[in-house]
Amino acid sequence: MVRRSFELLAAGALLAGLACAATADTAPTTVQVHGYLQNRAYLAPAANLELVTERVSLSALANLPNESIAYAEVYYHPWAPSNGLYLESGYYDTGIGDGRARVGKGRRLAFGITPTYPNRKTSNYGIVSEAFTQDRIVGTQYVYKKDALDTAIDLQMGYRLGYRQIGSIPGDSTRNTVNSVPHLSFRDGNSGGGAPASQSTLPAVSARVGGNWQQLGLRAGISAYYSELEPGDFIALTSGAGATNLLTPINPLTGLTPTSVLVPGGTSKKQQVWGPDFMYRTKNNLVLQGEWYDASVSSLDYNGWELLGGLDAPKGWKFFVRYGRQNMDTTPTDNPLSWDVNQWQISAVQPIRKGLWLQYEYEINGEKTNTGADVKNNLFFAELFTGF
Repeated sequence: MVRRSFELLAAGALLAGLACAATADTAPTTVQVHGYLQNRAYLAPAANLELVTERVSLSALANLPNESIAYAEVYYHPWAPSNGLYLESGYYDTGIGDGRARVGKGRRLAFGITPTYPNRKTSNYGIVSEAFTQDRIVGTQYVYKKDALDTAIDLQMGYRLGYRQIGSIPGDSTRNTVNSVPHLSFRDGNSGGGAPASQSTLPAVSARVGGNWQQLGLRAGISAYYSELEPGDFIALTSGAGATNLLTPINPLTGLTPTSVLVPGGTSKKQQVWGPDFMYRTKNNLVLQGEWYDASVSSLDYNGWELLGGLDAPKGWKFFVRYGRQNMDTTPTDNPLSWDVNQWQISAVQPIRKGLWLQYEYEINGEKTNTGADVKNNLFFAELFTGF
């Protein structure tokens, strides 16, 4: 709580400072202030029609001398059980040589497809992004792009181990306990449900090497990430010790905390991921993109992959379909993090006017449980996105 309060104070001070800089006569800084709202109507098993303000975002971008920028973004989730406020991003970005360096908290640029809104296409993140790329990082990043070369490297604080829920409705904890399925995910500490309450204390490195052939509409690369496991995560993964263990979340079939851990008696402390990605766009705005990642966490080896295709027209309706899987490559137990999961996402975007659209999204979720029973966690929502 103290750390989160500090982050919010820092974010507020930065946003206020940037705004003041925009009005100072002697300052060359120009500032853009943006924000958006996501209001959703959900339909799902074990739920009546539920209306949720999913997210409120406020951000400021300052254009500084020497082609540098400062950026801060604050999120507010009204449904969150605590205050729902946290610092989503806060960084300084500047040119160094033929590349750009970024210092602070923000999206990871040196691994796979960075799941910004335009990249992920659907409103909800797919399960592969949730598992490997969704959470922000704290660190230093360097991006180098010249001609077709597209590469980046970072030194960051390592990800913690936690989980995210498939098929959940924000704020409906009673329903989500038995109508959503947790899956193993790399988490930025203190970033919400299913994440540890603190950041990692160990460094990590990510790197991506690839190409961007604009005349072909193709961007592709291969990425790698490596760190040591946080000591607490290693204990939770291999022995299940501790009063609260995020790696033994409640089993939705039983409503009970499982007795099985993911890697009983494991000794390795490595945490590494590697894999290729690509994005392809035709001249008539058809898109195809995919990612595949192989992960090793202690002696647990698993993988995740997804493919997305659709029509990404600059004007008019947009349509997307994504299929993703997370294969745990271990015998399913009463611990739901051991289950293989898969997901279809079908999404349509209806433009209304600039900065305002409706997005209709349906998720068909599946899991390979230890008993063979299915969890009823399919989900539909209609979202009104309002941005400025």
